[in-house]
Amino acid sequence: MTDPIATPTLLVVDDTAVDLALLQAMLEDSYRVVTAGSGPAALALLADGLCPDLIVLDVMMPDMDGYEVLDRLRAIPAARDIPVVLVTASDPMDEERGLNSGAVDFLTKPIRQAVVLARIRTQLNMKAAQDQLRNQNLRLAGRVAQRESVLNTIASAAQDAIVMIDGGGRISFWNPAAERIFNYRTEEVVGRPLRALLASPGEDDTAASSLGHIAFGQSGGMPGTTVELTALRKDGSAFPVEASLAAVRRGGDWWGVGILRDISERKAIEAQIQAQLAELMRANAELKELNDKVSDAQGKLVQSEKMASLGVLAAGVAHEINNPVGYVSSNLATLKQYVTDLLRVLESYEAVRAAAPVPAPFHDVAKLVAEVELDYMKGDVLALIGESQEGIDRVRKIVQDLKDFSRAESRETWADADLRHAIESTLNVVWNELKYKCEVRKEFAPLPRVECLVSQINQVFMNMLVNAAQAIETRGVITLRSGVRDAEIWIEITDTGKGMTPEVVSRIFDPFFTTKPVGKGTGLGLAVSYNIVEKHHGRIEVESTPGAGTTFRVWLPVRQPHGAA
Repeated sequence: MTDPIATPTLLVVDDTAVDLALLQAMLEDSYRVVTAGSGPAALALLADGLCPDLIVLDVMMPDMDGYEVLDRLRAIPAARDIPVVLVTASDPMDEERGLNSGAVDFLTKPIRQAVVLARIRTQLNMKAAQDQLRNQNLRLAGRVAQRESVLNTIASAAQDAIVMIDGGGRISFWNPAAERIFNYRTEEVVGRPLRALLASPGEDDTAASSLGHIAFGQSGGMPGTTVELTALRKDGSAFPVEASLAAVRRGGDWWGVGILRDISERKAIEAQIQAQLAELMRANAELKELNDKVSDAQGKLVQSEKMASLGVLAAGVAHEINNPVGYVSSNLATLKQYVTDLLRVLESYEAVRAAAPVPAPFHDVAKLVAEVELDYMKGDVLALIGESQEGIDRVRKIVQDLKDFSRAESRETWADADLRHAIESTLNVVWNELKYKCEVRKEFAPLPRVECLVSQINQVFMNMLVNAAQAIETRGVITLRSGVRDAEIWIEITDTGKGMTPEVVSRIFDPFFTTKPVGKGTGLGLAVSYNIVEKHHGRIEVESTPGAGTTFRVWLPVRQPHGAA
């Protein structure tokens, strides 16, 4: 016996017991056979859940013939697709009627086993093929439905308008976002040209024409491009859209799919940004103008601070100048007397030498020479002249240093300078402030020439030297050092004064901040120094310990950055 699970089931319906038994005998070796002696019995089996793969149905039966049974089978959804083979011994016209009623084949009695088996096998194979094709179509239909569902979900959830147009530019699909953006319901726009929803093209003629009359695959089409257009809402109001275009093949024709995004808000933001940018540029121009004014004011402040500092030192400088001038004046007076005496001696000597016939008068000359100490005079006069020259040179140097120091910035250009000479020059200017309570030690290392505004750097050195001296209450030491590291030089001024707390150090470069008594300081010296060094792309480092002193180290680049000068 064959496996009942894999064996097709046949329902054989015949009111003649002999014929029913004969058909069962012919078929049961190859199939699972269920029999029914009448049409109603067969219908009852189907109603109870029997689902045979094929029905062999006798035409001529009492009460309900095969044609009526066939009609009732087609009314049962579960049985309408079961193939039916009719069996009859009547007129061949029955065969035509049976086939027209939906039978798949017709057997004429007497039935031969080989024929009936062959025909049933053929019909079962056809049914299997049809079932397979139907199942495959169902699966494909399911996939299509699933994809359509996903696409519809995406289209419905999209925030941008999704529009499909046919080859003639007419709208065939319109998602909810398009309804919201354009204020048209789908039924109001389907079949209308998309071009009717665009404003006059103007400069966008090519883009608008391509969007409204897409000729994908031909010249003039724009698949895969993004353009900005002006669209129209239902009320006629215009708004900007960004349209992305693509081509799809459908039914042998090219169709267009467009995604249209309302960019009104973006355009408004862009306009706002442009306005803000214009305002920023205007403000920047004003800021530049103000910065130029501040820079000019700062230059004046630097010069004013120089003059204020020089005013504080004026008395000492005057005293410093008066000293060499005083002893030059005194030495010149003495020299005048010496010269007078020498002239007397020389006149006497010349007179005696001219009139005396004998050397006797030379005794008086010798006496005079001894009286005026001519030999000492000769030696001393050279020393006096040397001292006078030294004093004059010192006056010249002090005056020249003051001139260099007080030169206005507006007349100064960036140049390579010897900063060791600069600090030595500044030291001469402030020496009167230092000499009574400071020992100055110099530990300079060789320095390259530095590109700078040397008078401003002199201002920095002067402020720091004066501060160092004022930080020393009785007697102390100021040490000057220098060095080079990479492309920078540094100059260090260290004092043994009273030092500063971290709180004071954090504020020393603030304008108008000072720890000095009222009237003793403006609080601008270090602020100006900081700005000068920053202008030179340098920096100032400070280390201070209360009671132990302070160190200021000024770092400057050897060469200013390109364009900075």
